[in-house]
Amino acid sequence: MGREIIFITGNSKKADEIRAITSLAVSVKNFDIPEIQSLDIEEVSSAKALAAFQAVGSPVIVDDTGMGIEALNGLPGALVTWFLKKLGPEGILKIVPPDGNRKASVSTCIAYADENGAVTFTGTICGALAEFPKGENGFGYDSIFIPDGQTKTYAEMIPEEKNDNSMRKIALLKFKDFIEKKDT
Repeated sequence: MGREIIFITGNSKKADEIRAITSLAVSVKNFDIPEIQSLDIEEVSSAKALAAFQAVGSPVIVDDTGMGIEALNGLPGALVTWFLKKLGPEGILKIVPPDGNRKASVSTCIAYADENGAVTFTGTICGALAEFPKGENGFGYDSIFIPDGQTKTYAEMIPEEKNDNSMRKIALLKFKDFIEKKDT
């Protein structure tokens, strides 16, 4: 694919993941986009992508990530960033009963918008919450989430290992397939 994709984000690590997973040419623009409040990451991503396209005037991608904790009936969902800002990873672990259900899932939705509207691509990984934060890599909830079939948190994994077990990878490969077909 020859053209560059504009990714609207304030997190350059996410752009690095996109490049590593898809080999697409990605440029980053960092500016605030109004974000609707919803637990649904597809709804949030779609609205952000449309707003970003209107602001930039050319095709863009955005992402939104959520975490669903079974013991909390799916919370915090797409509000995970706010939970992390207020509570931190340790605080999230404290609101889950230590002897209770620790099953969780993490999802990423990549939304692409152009003059035809927005299209979303979602990837989900199931797993469990660690008993305490572990690892130094990654960002967000990486230190407390252990994907099914793994023994380490995302934050304990090297980037290539995380990318191989990533909900972002699932979403990005769906997006890459879409954009490559669109370009042909």
